[in-house]
Amino acid sequence: MIVLVVDDQINVVNGIVSGVDWASAGVSKVLHAYNATMARDVLENQPVDILLSDIEMPVEDGLSLLRWIRNKELPVECIFLTAHADFIYAAEALKLGSFDYLLQPARYEEICGAVRRAVKKVRQNLQEQQIYSYGKAAYRNRDLFLQGILKDWLTGASLQLREILKCFGDLKIPVKEESHVRIAMVHLLRWHDEPWDASSLYTAMENISAELFDQLGQRLFLLRLEKTSYLLLLFSKTLQNPPGDTILEAQLVRLFETFRYHLHCDIACYVGASILLKDAPELTQRLKKMQLDNISRQGGVFFYKQPEPLPPDLTRTDKLPYWKNLLLNGCSKMAEDEVCCYLYQAEASGALNHEFLEQFFGDFIQMLSKLPRGNNLRDVLAQPEIQTAFSHASESLEDTLICMQEIFRQLQIPKEEGSEKGQMARIVEYIQDHLCDEIRRSDIADAVYLNPDYLSRFFRKESGMSLKEYILSEKMKIAQAILCSTSLPVAVVAARVGFENYSYFSQVYKKIIGVAPSAERGKHADSE
Repeated sequence: MIVLVVDDQINVVNGIVSGVDWASAGVSKVLHAYNATMARDVLENQPVDILLSDIEMPVEDGLSLLRWIRNKELPVECIFLTAHADFIYAAEALKLGSFDYLLQPARYEEICGAVRRAVKKVRQNLQEQQIYSYGKAAYRNRDLFLQGILKDWLTGASLQLREILKCFGDLKIPVKEESHVRIAMVHLLRWHDEPWDASSLYTAMENISAELFDQLGQRLFLLRLEKTSYLLLLFSKTLQNPPGDTILEAQLVRLFETFRYHLHCDIACYVGASILLKDAPELTQRLKKMQLDNISRQGGVFFYKQPEPLPPDLTRTDKLPYWKNLLLNGCSKMAEDEVCCYLYQAEASGALNHEFLEQFFGDFIQMLSKLPRGNNLRDVLAQPEIQTAFSHASESLEDTLICMQEIFRQLQIPKEEGSEKGQMARIVEYIQDHLCDEIRRSDIADAVYLNPDYLSRFFRKESGMSLKEYILSEKMKIAQAILCSTSLPVAVVAARVGFENYSYFSQVYKKIIGVAPSAERGKHADSE
């Protein structure tokens, strides 16, 4: 034990330090100070078990020093010495939790006896604290043991229900085979402030949830599944059925709001129906799928319902050749924008879920891997920041977009040699094959895997005329040939080159060829 003696009179301090039989009192070390300021320095820099202090000292008295000790929550027992038998001093000392109060001049044997009793009190406090700590550790270990068993069982390990019930029984938790349980999976979506550490977060979540559901007569067990996923198991304290959806939803909404406003984070709660305990593993897997399918990371409370399978045409994309073509033509930024647009449209249509995102991302990487030699895909994917993004790419739309944007940023794709020339040839070929039809820009773009706007800009750059001008010019050349070589009516000729409106055909023909269609027919007849 360590004692600190404090008095403004040096001779009093020296007399106590040398006159008391400290060893018989169980004291191993005696420190001293001549005022409250010196005493504070000692208390802040080394452990002290017992304070033996005068009350009346200049500048700051012993009562003020004890108040400071209590505010600091230092585990110190205090014995006061005073020359005045004033009840006001005694009352204040007792109020502050002083261990004893001795009147001066006190005999050294009296001081030694008071110190001996204080030593006994300190040791008793330490023993109680140690027992309390052991109890907390045992309780924590009990919870950790049950958590490990439950996690194995709920996530598919080969454990029998009777083994789970035995664990509950051994730990005095009243759960039976016929007990009903409500399960809610809590998914931590995002922090709006500095993230909490795992231990503090678990404690906060357990305390908040227990308080909320205790009001409904529910016993709560909180299980941490993964870094951001927790499972709430609710058992009725009276073996009655757990609360209905409306009541449960109200409490979970309160949980959601508490997390947002007090812990500064967003959560999503996925809730199953009331079930028998034996069905908990199957329901847990369904709730896990709900969590995975929340690709947009939307916060709130969601009740489980049987998911409808996506139509086959929504699970795979036919845009890959188009994106590949953009990349090969040096349009990486446009390809990136198109991919993002496609995913946002999938989200808006309700098609976006975990399965969709995994399939999409796999197809996307496969498309990149088939680009011409010389691209640095392997080097890009080996980058630490890409690997980190890649490992989370299918977890949310946000993670997928971050990963792809990083890939696009670092990817270097050489243009195909003569790619512009080949592209132009494919465009012209499509137009020539469809001169007898109504040709829309979007149809050409789809056929050659280009964005319609990019198609128009590319065609003007390569040919010197607009796409529309070229199509009309080629159509009018065909119409002129038909008019000059047949006697088909002008209206039929117009239809042959994709014009339903005869008047519009005539206007276009005259503008491009220089004469009206009927005059063209007359010119041909005169020459014969």
